[in-house]
Order: sequence, then structure tokens, then C-alpha cells
Amino acid sequence: MKTKAAHTNINKKGELYNLFLKLKYRSIKHTNFFYIYENLLNKFRDKKKKITIVEIGIACGGSLFMWRDYFKGKARVIGIDFNPDETRWKKHGFEIFIGNQSDPNFWDSFFNEIGKIDILIDDGGHTNEQQIQTFINCYKHINDNGIMVFEDTHASYLKEFGNPSKYSFINFCKLLVDKQNIKSLKNFISFNYVDRIFKVEFYQSLVVMHFDKDKAEKSDSISNNGIIINSEDYRLRDVKFFSILEKIKKTLRNFFGDKIYNLIKKIYPEFLYIIFKFKNLKNKRYFK
Repeated sequence: MKTKAAHTNINKKGELYNLFLKLKYRSIKHTNFFYIYENLLNKFRDKKKKITIVEIGIACGGSLFMWRDYFKGKARVIGIDFNPDETRWKKHGFEIFIGNQSDPNFWDSFFNEIGKIDILIDDGGHTNEQQIQTFINCYKHINDNGIMVFEDTHASYLKEFGNPSKYSFINFCKLLVDKQNIKSLKNFISFNYVDRIFKVEFYQSLVVMHFDKDKAEKSDSISNNGIIINSEDYRLRDVKFFSILEKIKKTLRNFFGDKIYNLIKKIYPEFLYIIFKFKNLKNKRYFK
């Protein structure tokens, strides 16, 4: 999936990148991951309380040492893998759990034993099911101000993973973005994770979810106590038919009063929907 860095034009001055180069045991990461992780993880190094970081996918063990060195021994570093041989890293002081990341029972057992965590990094099998199940089974166990990172999301475009697919992991992430953007319009009882996510970041081959119950609250429109000025709304003046509708609204209100006007206001969005349905076709060229 990943290959050894052969680029010479990337920023090699980051602390994490330098730690990576000096690792005794092999680790494979993408070149852009290092400066992303520096930005994501730096805030956790200032915490007085020892943080818990979990990485799925151990392989040769290199990244376990990288995280321990980066946090200067102030982090509880836990590794998860399906391969029972990976328990060998326990002798180096790491907590190792063997299990299938697609199995909810594994996750129940795992979190019952270790409790909540601050950082989860998924560098496991990269199948759609594995990544989605990891999110679904872990999001409620991430501490406030914690993050969940999914590596190698380009797998959502590879045939060997059954992609592209309507049900790929990256499409699941796009669904999260949709839920985020309309959260202020409605409540999602069936999507509890939306109540905990306050930010989703997309990078090349990497997606990050940020969790915080307070920051993720449903956003409502508010106004201050400033002076109200009778300013005519020009937002849709570039739509000619809108101007016609506005004139019709004013005329009907003048002749028939507020009762008819309020009725028109209720069906008004339907007229706008039809107008913009056709106008949106002009944007089709940008979606290819």
C-alpha cells in the first residue's frame, strides 16, 4: 500500500519525520502524513494527564516506537492487530490486543478493559467494512478533544478493495459531512455520532474526525441587539425570475392583505426550489 519515501521535495525537518527515519523497526507511512500528524498531535503533548493512543495495524512495530518517542514516554501506546504473533511487542512495554477490527464483540471487550482513549489511528486492513466498523464501534469511546485518524483512504478507489463503491469508506465520510452541514436544520436520532463530531478533515489519503460533545452541539441562528435598518435583500437579485416573484408577492399583499401573503410565504420555498433546480444544471460541468 505504501512505499518508501523517494521524494526530495517534502518537508523533512519535522520532529516526527526525523523520529521515523531513526526507527530500529520498519514502519511505512505516506510522506504527507508527517506534517499532518505534527499539527494534529502537538496539542496532546502539553496535557498534564497521560494520554492514550491506539494504533490498528502493528506489522513490524516501528510506528509504536515512533508514537512513544514523540510523546516522550508520556503516552499509553496500545497496538491492535489480527496477527497473534504481534504479541511479541509486549516485551517492549506496549499493550497489545489481538482481534478483528470488523468485529463489534472485539471492540466491546477492548474498551471494557482499557476505557476511553484520546487518539485512534487506523492503519489496519483498509477495507470498507473494517474502516466503517472501526468508526461505528469506537466513536463513543473517544474522549472530548480527541481524534480518530484513518490512513490510506485511497483504498476507497482501488479495485482490490471492491471500489469504487457507493458504500466505500470515503463515501461514508462524505455522509458525515452532509450530516454536519444540515445538523442545524434537524436532529438525527439515528446518527448519534453526529452529536460528538465537531470537525471532519480531509487530506490526501487520510481522514480525521475531531470529537467534542460541547463543540459539536446543534448550531442555532442567533442575533445581537443591534439597530435594525430597513435594508432590502439583494441576495437573489441575479435570478430574474426571483425579482418577478417578489413583485407578485408585494402586489398580492397590497390587494389581499397578510393572510394571502403568509400563505404564499409557505409555498414560496417550493417555487425557489424549482428555479434553482434548473439553475444548478449550469454547475454540472464542475462535477466531472
